[in-house]
Amino acid sequence: MQDQTDPTTPDGGNTPPKPKGMKRAGAIALPAVVGAVTALAVLAGTGQLGGGDTTIIRESASGVTTSVSSARDAATEAESAVPSKGLSVAEVVKRESPAVVLVSNETKQGGSLGSGFLMDGNGHIVTNAHVVDGATKTVVTFQDGTEAKGTILGVDKSADVAVVKIDKVPAGVSPVPLGNSGGLTVGQEVVAIGNPYGYSGTATTGIVSALKRAIQSPSGFTIQNAIQTDAAINQGNSGGPLFDRDGRVIGINSQIASENGGNVGIGFAVPIDTVRPIVASIIAGGSAQHAWIGIQGRELTPGLAQKLGLVGKRGVIVASLDDRGPANDAGLKAADSADAAVPKGGDLIVAVNGKPITDMADVSEAVASRKVGEQITVTVLRDGKSQTLTLTLKDRPADIGVKK
Repeated sequence: MQDQTDPTTPDGGNTPPKPKGMKRAGAIALPAVVGAVTALAVLAGTGQLGGGDTTIIRESASGVTTSVSSARDAATEAESAVPSKGLSVAEVVKRESPAVVLVSNETKQGGSLGSGFLMDGNGHIVTNAHVVDGATKTVVTFQDGTEAKGTILGVDKSADVAVVKIDKVPAGVSPVPLGNSGGLTVGQEVVAIGNPYGYSGTATTGIVSALKRAIQSPSGFTIQNAIQTDAAINQGNSGGPLFDRDGRVIGINSQIASENGGNVGIGFAVPIDTVRPIVASIIAGGSAQHAWIGIQGRELTPGLAQKLGLVGKRGVIVASLDDRGPANDAGLKAADSADAAVPKGGDLIVAVNGKPITDMADVSEAVASRKVGEQITVTVLRDGKSQTLTLTLKDRPADIGVKK
């Protein structure tokens, strides 16, 4: 995947900086499995002023993460229940563009730029972690040209999220409203606003072209439930918002799949349901927390269902349990052998908080909608009988998801 940080510095206006001698290295052949699709992906580093290296890779996103986190508070739930206003693209752009910003950075290697958005009236700017990676100085520029010094409050490389704080919000600029990504549908219209190649305030449109994609974060951690879109996303769009047609942020534009580094109609956004609690924990304490239940699971495919005598059932088999995790504490039962072709003896998770589960992405999404310390209910089938267990979510241990 290519991160969409533009390795240049803006000149302060709508004329973008002139790119200088970017090079691309040769491809490294690794399997790229995103859901059921194989794609050639490009991963671009932040780069440098005056030229940077862009590495073309094929990366694996086949790992399973059950520990990404997010939360919905009551106000967000109420806002999301408001009927669709059916705003035109022009209305979305006019209303939300003033809060979409250019994030410019100085680094020891030179500089970089990306996008971000104002999420509240206290000056908190949300962007990607890779946008501010290595920054020694950060400047936030609003659409009207107002510049503000940015202080990086915290970053979470495992979800590619960062929060930048400015002291004063320009007069007349309202924060963008946050939506929910859990109810998205393929074909739904979306609007991306950002600063591709330094062209500030650029808006593009498209649809949600797929859901439940898995992409790799800068730390190599798998981000589940990424939103795939055909809205044009290019270098410099990283950290910018992806809006629904209600003008609510549903994701942070982060990566593209490409053979040449340019947009080919396959972009990915980190879902806002994953972003929300991470941002809240960074603002509250300067570090990210990740709700975690501590399982490894296997989707119950029709073939497995037949072998396990569960024909017609859907859900996730608990393959193994982390003994530090809430699932273990609550008494979930793991399979006799996590690596067995047919994992026998484990609970079959069929619902979380009453919502049906079909695969690990569903489990991840359910956990990603809650805060550390919250309780969730997990309904399982065990020996043919249904049981509902209550789990108290814990913060993910630091060693989870770390490549060894």
